[in-house]
Amino acid sequence: MYQIGQRWSSRNEPDLGIGIIIELQAKSFVLYFSDAETERNYSVSQTSLVRRTLTPGDQLIFDGEAYAVLEVREYDSLMEYNIGDEWIDESEIQFPRNDKNELDSILALSPARRMWFDLRRKTLEHQAAHSASPVRGLMGLKAELLPHQMYLAHDIANRPAARALLCDEVGMGKTLEAGLILHHRVLNGLSRRALILTPTNLQHQWLVEMLRRFHQPFTLINESVYEDYMDGDDNPFDAQPFVIAPIDWVAQHSKAAQHMLLSEWDMVIVDEAHHLSWEPDAPSVGYQLVARLAAESESLLLLSATPEQTGEREHFSRLQLLDPEHYHSFEVYQAQQNDFKKAAELAESLLPFTEAEHGLECPDWQQVFSDYLHDVQNKEWFELLSSNDASKQQTGAQDAINWLIDRHGTGREMFRNTRAAIGGFPERNLNAYPLVSNDTFASAAHHVLPESGVDHGLWESDPRWLWLKEFLGDQKTKTKVLVICHTADMARWLNDQLTFAGFQSADFHEQMPLIHRDRAAAYFADPEGAQVLVCSEIGSEGRNFQFSHNLVMYDLPEHPDLLEQRIGRLDRLGQRHTVQIHVPYLEGSVQERLYQWYHNALNAFNRTTGSGDKVNSAFKEPLQSFLFGNDDDQALIEEARIYHEALLKQMEEGRNRLLEMSSCRPTVAQSLIDQINDQAGHGLHDYIEQVTHAFNIYADCLNDEPEQGAWFIRPSTDMMLEALPGIEEEGKVLMLDRRQASQREDVAFATWEHPLITMLMDEVQGFDSGKLTSAILPIAALPEGTVLVESMFVIEATGHPRLKLAQSLPLTPIWQLSDANSKFLHNQFTADKWAEKLKGVPNRVAEQWVAALRSQLLDILQAHQLNAQDQARPTVHAAKEAYQRKWQAEIDRLRELQQQNSAIKDEHIAEYEQYLKEGLTRIDEHQIRLDAIRIILTTKPE
Repeated sequence: MYQIGQRWSSRNEPDLGIGIIIELQAKSFVLYFSDAETERNYSVSQTSLVRRTLTPGDQLIFDGEAYAVLEVREYDSLMEYNIGDEWIDESEIQFPRNDKNELDSILALSPARRMWFDLRRKTLEHQAAHSASPVRGLMGLKAELLPHQMYLAHDIANRPAARALLCDEVGMGKTLEAGLILHHRVLNGLSRRALILTPTNLQHQWLVEMLRRFHQPFTLINESVYEDYMDGDDNPFDAQPFVIAPIDWVAQHSKAAQHMLLSEWDMVIVDEAHHLSWEPDAPSVGYQLVARLAAESESLLLLSATPEQTGEREHFSRLQLLDPEHYHSFEVYQAQQNDFKKAAELAESLLPFTEAEHGLECPDWQQVFSDYLHDVQNKEWFELLSSNDASKQQTGAQDAINWLIDRHGTGREMFRNTRAAIGGFPERNLNAYPLVSNDTFASAAHHVLPESGVDHGLWESDPRWLWLKEFLGDQKTKTKVLVICHTADMARWLNDQLTFAGFQSADFHEQMPLIHRDRAAAYFADPEGAQVLVCSEIGSEGRNFQFSHNLVMYDLPEHPDLLEQRIGRLDRLGQRHTVQIHVPYLEGSVQERLYQWYHNALNAFNRTTGSGDKVNSAFKEPLQSFLFGNDDDQALIEEARIYHEALLKQMEEGRNRLLEMSSCRPTVAQSLIDQINDQAGHGLHDYIEQVTHAFNIYADCLNDEPEQGAWFIRPSTDMMLEALPGIEEEGKVLMLDRRQASQREDVAFATWEHPLITMLMDEVQGFDSGKLTSAILPIAALPEGTVLVESMFVIEATGHPRLKLAQSLPLTPIWQLSDANSKFLHNQFTADKWAEKLKGVPNRVAEQWVAALRSQLLDILQAHQLNAQDQARPTVHAAKEAYQRKWQAEIDRLRELQQQNSAIKDEHIAEYEQYLKEGLTRIDEHQIRLDAIRIILTTKPE
């Protein structure tokens, strides 16, 4: 079907223009779009492309000259065009800007039902609104909208190259932030291939998060998967556009590393980036791999909650991965950090004055700003700082902080949000249950997991199991309880035992298919559902159950990060209760000593810590000796506690409030959230009803309130599509309410960005028969048989996605209505009100109308074309002005900030100036294209 040289266009990204296939791969192919100067990789199973060919009478460009196509033939899946003396292969020509005689091609179609005209119009209107939205790409997250995540994602994703170090504290959602940035850039056409490198224990968490939160399916390539792929010579990393791989495995497997490096990636995401160890003469293999990827990839995100825990020099080495030109000298970096630290101290001193009623005595602001006095003394906000009016002083203080952020923050690669700065997290309360062991479980003194040395059939005598039954039986209010254990076998066994004991229970582990895990999570989330959910370690990764506040640690993990991950299932923003942590352990066991280590050395149950791994590493050998009973010296616990507290104090003293403030500007963040809430589902409820009806998709409305609409969607036997992305054969519930959807794993959150919705919109645009429809208008005021014509033209401009043309001039529909004498009537009606007056006609009758009216329609629609051009002029003019204002404002801002901020380079500004110039040219080269026609005949009212 696909052949090098063929021409195709994308329904999903019409602004790319017409592309040519330049490369074929095993399961995909590459299209080059010359208008947009970009390439796209498409799977052979995609449905979003339209084959573009010419017909006799059309024009083509060959060797810079225009020729009329006389004949057309196909040879070896390619079209050949006769231009008189010779036949030209389609790979050798240029398509003209208006490559089709749209009217002729539309009139040659078999008319469809009248509803298709209205559905095309609504689809175009919704697509235009979504394309122009400044928050496009941020709407589809299936989670609560948190200000720090929205601000950070919007800031980074909109840069020409998204390169940043995300170092939010544990539990702040770095995975979601990275996912949002990737989702934004994919939807806006800026990234098409992405690689996520993770520690082995987090690979499944990333897989689940990307699918459940963003509807983005990734392919996991680890050791076992890689070996399955390697039957032939194909590069398995080329086979899929979105890949997750464990970095420790790739670093040890030279062939896999070579394959990974040979693939092209638009974005690389590295989790736990502080593990990329580096020495001046001996960087680790992992660091070298990421360095090579960083040099070849446009965008790079490094994630680490503790970026500086391995030392300032190693931290600098990771910043070098992001911008080697800016971070070329460690000494220069240290000097810049000293300046930044002074600015941070100044920002912290200003913070109290941003409170409405601070009641503080004003300092000598000239002295406070002595290092910046030359730059600020003429600023309006500097005057306001000394005002006696509290509100003016508050404004001045906030503006002063913003000025400091811009001066030192713009162009910076590091973002850090902390729990202290954001607030809103719940408290934790530890409940410990020391249990007397027995002869059967005596081996627990030598195994991390007490059941390891015990026959499966004897697990019922485990004191922890007897305690759990009693504990759950005492829960008078039947509160929801999350139980986490290490293995899937134990999770399954516990669930069976709880069920036999009469408890409402469900299990949740990695050996279950995802759909079964979703059902278990939904059963647990249902107020009338399971009281208990038993999770394994891996099975619980990436899942959030903040509607519960009771967590039972049936066993304790060996690593503090895993402990924090467990608690993080409940300890999250949105948790409304104190998180109760219940820890049963056998006296004299390894688990008891793990409990003592976590509680007394790290205080890990009552607070988060980003230093647990560092403490474990510092005391590695004595800790192992202690855990397995070879050394019961409690002095180790005290020594580790003192060391840990010193680390925390060092981190708090090094806390950079200016960095935190530049990582989230609350007013900007709230504006983004307001826009997302206004736009994410606006008009979607009605659209789902219309589009599912049009394609014969089974859709049952579960909630008819538009803002909280819910639909059960499943494929039907007579639907017009082969498959529905994100919808299983047995169906799926789509919910428009973000809060409700985010609390249930078994439902999908529906926005204009959901893949089902975007696919259906693409299918509407690709349904050629819908371009020609007919109707009758029962009316007494006009003679029977009067011809009326509706048309829909679109204004479109093509260009590289980085130009962001759609934000100023999206694919804009122009609706028109006239009689046969070209008297235009559309100003007398709205399109929706007009559509309500019409009734359908049989297809056979409609075909007769088209044939009989063909010559008349040509004249009418020529007038429509001219009128559409007139209507388009003010729209295009306004688009150019908006585009000029937007880019010029950013250019002027960067020029001003460049005077104080060395991170802003001349080439950055020149790049924006080139975008402005090219974008204005592309808008000038816009097309006005006929999209659809509806022919109407009047009849007498019944």
